[in-house]
Amino acid sequence: MMKDTSTNKGLAIRSLGIYLPIIVIAIAGIVVGGTDSAAPLSSEIFLASLIVFGVTSALYCFGLHLNTSGNSSATDATQLSAILEAMQMSENAKRILFRDRELELIRKTIQDDIESGDFHAALVLCDQMSNVFGAVEEAEAMRTRVQDIIHQHHEERIREEMGQLSTLLDAHQWVEAYQYAAKMRRLYPESPLLHDLEQRIAGTRTEYGHQLESRFLQAAQNDDIENAMLLLRELDGYLTPEEARRFRDTATSVITTYRESLGARFKMAVSDHRWRDANGFGEEIIRQFPNTKMAIEVANMIETIQVRAVEDEAIS
Repeated sequence: MMKDTSTNKGLAIRSLGIYLPIIVIAIAGIVVGGTDSAAPLSSEIFLASLIVFGVTSALYCFGLHLNTSGNSSATDATQLSAILEAMQMSENAKRILFRDRELELIRKTIQDDIESGDFHAALVLCDQMSNVFGAVEEAEAMRTRVQDIIHQHHEERIREEMGQLSTLLDAHQWVEAYQYAAKMRRLYPESPLLHDLEQRIAGTRTEYGHQLESRFLQAAQNDDIENAMLLLRELDGYLTPEEARRFRDTATSVITTYRESLGARFKMAVSDHRWRDANGFGEEIIRQFPNTKMAIEVANMIETIQVRAVEDEAIS
């Protein structure tokens, strides 16, 4: 009687070990089937948890059966082998099992990356959609969409950056403008908006040089010597030696007239004891015409003039 009871108990435990995983997995299928498809990841986690619970329960019951019967039959070994095989399912098998749900998850993640501006991550997922799941046409369509958005964002950014370049050109900061253009080309090497950037800078610089020429000639013609001299100094940075020959006579006349005018004002300021003005004119002569006889004469007088200028300031 005791033997029959033990036998029946072993059979019951064995049956529980066989059917419990099936029951649990069936419940998992019902639950996941009713889960909202918009949350595929949470459904898969829940399903996996139930499967693990079912397999663990089966192993536990199978162990009890072995302890109860004290014998391991060929059937028991087969059942244990099947359970272990299910636990060791390959990643490829799992991917095939959940293919549709993983594809939907990738689609949603790509959309989230686009909305957050993480375009590189979106392109990586497009490659995964094509290479891993074989959805080549859909992946290519998604990749084209992402690249179009990237191109649009780059164009908007470039147009904003062009304002900074215009500021540099308006200030005639040509070196800084070329450096800025080089930076833009490094950031956006494929943008068609930057193809003629250097030509634009060069053209703007050349046009400004022509404007300086016209203004200089006009000032010289009007005997506006000081303005002509200022323009000549700036124009010097835009002319090649060959171009400078066209202005040589006019420039020589302007320089000579300006030097004589500056010397006359220096002498008049010394004669009137306007030491501060005399000091300013004298320093200008020394700076602009350092190798002339006039500059040497002024240099011999400048120290005395500076002392008297300080004395005048102290008195006043």
